[in-house]
This record gives sequence, structure tokens and C-alpha cells, in this order.
Amino acid sequence: MTRQPGFLGLPDRLPGASQPRIVVFGAPHGTAYPGMESGCANAAREIRAASQEDADLIGNWDFDLDGPLFADEPACCVDTGDLPTSPGGNAANRALIESATRAILAAAAVPVMIGGDDSVPIPFLAGFAEAGPVWILQIDAHIDWRDEVHGERFGYSSPMRRASEMAHVAGIVQVGMRAVGSAGSAELDAARHYGATIVTAREMHAGGAEAALEAIPEGARVVITLDCDGLDPSVMPGVAARTPGGLSYMQVIDLIDAVSRRGRIAGFDLVELDTPSDIAGLSALTASRILVNVIGRIVRQS
Repeated sequence: MTRQPGFLGLPDRLPGASQPRIVVFGAPHGTAYPGMESGCANAAREIRAASQEDADLIGNWDFDLDGPLFADEPACCVDTGDLPTSPGGNAANRALIESATRAILAAAAVPVMIGGDDSVPIPFLAGFAEAGPVWILQIDAHIDWRDEVHGERFGYSSPMRRASEMAHVAGIVQVGMRAVGSAGSAELDAARHYGATIVTAREMHAGGAEAALEAIPEGARVVITLDCDGLDPSVMPGVAARTPGGLSYMQVIDLIDAVSRRGRIAGFDLVELDTPSDIAGLSALTASRILVNVIGRIVRQS
């Protein structure tokens, strides 16, 4: 892996023989569509940079977590840097991401991946094959059930379709959908036929997260995959397709908290931060704070 400044200044290994509970890593490239380039390759770098102003404050009180990040315990998280993915190296990129995920899980740690476009969750989720069953909570403006685009089945329009084919995935809950995207009635029918629970942004604003939480069994191991366009562009403008009416920062961190209490966060990925579209670093800052909340909630899991 290429070493970059660690998220929040975290090291790439803990002192002595201590084993981390959480491993952060970047996956700049996934599976590109023919002739298309992603603006998300530098997302991990920008998010790490945004986190540095809080690097000296890890021991301070965090009001999102009602306590310090590591709850007054020794730091238990490392950042191993970015995987050596490459533009257009689709199959090799998938193999790298899946292998890294499997290795982290085999070491009894929780993988936290920073993408990359929304194709990188496919191999990330595949990496849980020996660690299932898992439920998936997707936070996104779109359902991502396209079977293929331009002949490619592993691109950013297909992560939930591919996840539905994984034997270790017990169920899928999708939150934040709104407006119009690439999905048509066939994709929605496929999601419903599989049994996915879809909670639109309108439903979240009207009734909160209860519908999403009720669909997740108590005690379930949950992998959360967050596409940045699931949030409202007022707090996350750095996305390829800004769509009004998205979730607020507070709704997202409250949902993450609720999932950690109902079950266990088994893994987390954050994708689709389109850095050329960001405004004054706001999206990178928001993403950084979401990752802080994820780490803090995993630390607090029993």
C-alpha cells in the first residue's frame, strides 16, 4: 500500500504487539466503465487532509459521541493507506480490494474503506464471504440495481445487484433514495423481488429511521455502504449528481449510531466523493466527521 498521512494522524500500526480493532484503508479505483473517468480517485487523500485539524483533539470530548473518540481507552484504529489500484485496472482492483478486506476480517478487525467510486463496494462486500452472514445498509440517492452498463457488470450502477447475488448477504436495506437516476421499473422490480427494504429520503424526513431499523434483525452484523450523494448537497456538494432533499449530517450519524445499538457494524465504506465538485472542502470535512462517528461507534460496540 502507498503510505499517506493517516486519517486523524492515526498510525499504520499500533505499538508493540497490539492488534487494531479497526483498519482504515483507501481504494482510489474500482471498475471503470469504458471511456469514463471518475473524479473520486483522490477522495481518501482529501478526507485525510480534512481530518488533520482534529488530529491533536482525539482525546477531547466529542459531542457527537458523548465522549472522546476512543472512550478514554488506548487508540485501537490504524490507517494503512491506499491500495495500489490503477485507472482501468478493473479486475486487478477488485482483487486487491477483496483481498485486503478478507485479511482485515481474518485478523478480527473491522474494515473501513474510503473510495473511490461506487464500484468499490462490490469487492469490499465480496470480502465478507467467510465472515457472513451480513446485512447491508446502503445510504444513497440511488438503488444501484443495474445488471450491466456498456457490458460491464461490476460498475458503479450495480453494487446492490451484485450484493444480492452473494450467498453471505442476508438482506439489504436501502435509505435515502430520491428524484431520478439510472434505475427504471425493471431495476426497482428486481430490488423488490429480492426483498430489499427501500426507505426513501421523503420517508426518512417524515418518519425517521424506524422503518430502516425494523428491517434489520436485532444482533445482526451490518456492513454500511455510504454513497456521498445520499446526503443533501447543502452539506455534501462534492458529488457527481447533486440532488436536493437528501439526508442531513445528523440523520446519517444518528442512523449509524442506531445500527450499532441494534446490531454490530461489521464494516463500513464511504464512496463517491467527487473532489473536483467539492466546495471549499465542505464535503471532505463532512465525510471526515462521518468516519469519526463510525470509528467511535465501533469502539463503543460491546
